Amino acid sequence: MKATLVYNSNARATSQVTVEEMQEALHNAGYEPVYTPTESEEELDGVLSDADGGLVLAVGGDGTVRAVALRLLGRDVKLALLPMGTANNIARTFGIDGAPLDMIAALSDPFKCKFDVGKVTTPWGVDYFLEAMGFGFYADTLSEYGPDQPKSILRAIGAFTKTLPDYQPKLFQMALDGEDTSGEYMLVEVLNTTAFGPRLRVAPKADTGDGLFEVIRIRAQERESFLGYVTSLLAEGLEDLPSVDVSQCKRLELTWGGFPLHIDGVVHPNQTERPSARKREQQSGNRVVTVEVIPQALEFWLPHEPQPA
Repeated sequence: MKATLVYNSNARATSQVTVEEMQEALHNAGYEPVYTPTESEEELDGVLSDADGGLVLAVGGDGTVRAVALRLLGRDVKLALLPMGTANNIARTFGIDGAPLDMIAALSDPFKCKFDVGKVTTPWGVDYFLEAMGFGFYADTLSEYGPDQPKSILRAIGAFTKTLPDYQPKLFQMALDGEDTSGEYMLVEVLNTTAFGPRLRVAPKADTGDGLFEVIRIRAQERESFLGYVTSLLAEGLEDLPSVDVSQCKRLELTWGGFPLHIDGVVHPNQTERPSARKREQQSGNRVVTVEVIPQALEFWLPHEPQPA
């Protein structure tokens, strides 16, 4: 079987192994490795154009896995990952880790795992997520941070401290599987994986192949201190707070009021997606954002059966 290697040389830990070593490991595992260097996501379209019937090995972080996975939707292509990014939320959800060449060697007899994908339909188009989408405090912070710019710890701290003081809950009109759950919330996150963003593990019970999202809502009532939220996040006990609701759904409908949404690590709407004033008037009746699950849209090949994190 052909194995197309996609390698993000800018990922944090890619210095652990060379392209040549990975190609040799794939060959020893019984695959025919194919590698074409890329410098942009757009170049993946050509690299993956003839990947059908084979395996694609994505080497890098969650962004690399997402860029590859969204190009494989609806195709007969298997996906493997070698986690070398900063957060690695997808790999951590599977509980996979280890020496890169050992993980490739284990693909000689992979564990095959179906994976749901989230589809988001908005007034400006359709997008997909592997990890999470959401609105409220995190999306507002990410918008302030500017995820399209180079990563920076200082900018991240600056965005957090600018958004945090006196942050006010917002009224969100929404429904989960047809049930009205509108209210004032600090944050709403719709998750497919156990964690999102900078390893925020807020949904430890999430199952990536069960056809359901985990939905985390932090209500304005009984508001906890932000220190309490941070402490609970670190202890993986966010759902134990009285102001936090945890539920499951297959579909969410939201009335969009111009506020930022994040879809995985991307903030929407971006500058090019924002309609003109005239177009906003024309679209005034079409301000609904729909989030729905595409069950088992991808098939991951893992080095072993998923393990609890």
